[in-house]
Amino acid sequence: MKRGFTLIELLVVIAIIAILAAILFPVFARAREKARQSSCLSNVKQLMLGVLMYAQDYDDTLIAAAYPSPVRPYYWYQCVAPYLNNTQIFICPSKPGTEYGYGWNYQEFGYYYGSHGTGWCTKLAEIANPAETILLGDNSEAGVGSSGSKRYLYKCSSTYLPSRHNGGGNMGLCDGHAKWYDKSRLLASGPPWRY
Repeated sequence: MKRGFTLIELLVVIAIIAILAAILFPVFARAREKARQSSCLSNVKQLMLGVLMYAQDYDDTLIAAAYPSPVRPYYWYQCVAPYLNNTQIFICPSKPGTEYGYGWNYQEFGYYYGSHGTGWCTKLAEIANPAETILLGDNSEAGVGSSGSKRYLYKCSSTYLPSRHNGGGNMGLCDGHAKWYDKSRLLASGPPWRY
């Protein structure tokens, strides 16, 4: 004689599956975010390679955060874009939409070339600890395509520090390498984020 499952047995099996799913969903979400974090780290590394190629073409001089003169591209990401094959690199995989997700270390490598083409930009040789000085990275508030100070990594406040990648963000350092940093570590070190 064939015997089927009782309703109680079926409910117990469904409850066990639901408990296992509840345990595993956060694990899957963290794993998915870790994959996006790795993709973002690759983007930051590619951006740093573009920045260093730009510097090589301009007598080892870094891009400034912005230029008031309309003679050159206005913002740092417009200067580095010709050195990249794909502008999708500017979009962080964890940042919703199509807004650029990276900012420039404004306070350390800040502003200008002056309205008449004079002023300053940092030379690579002037950076005391390039392997410890952040140049660009994840910007949590808005991307480089936004208005005002949201194009930059921070503006003397924690508002623009990243936390979307497991509580931190990917940073590109002046020697060309990229690394993940915890937001609390970035806050503790303060501007200009040298380690």
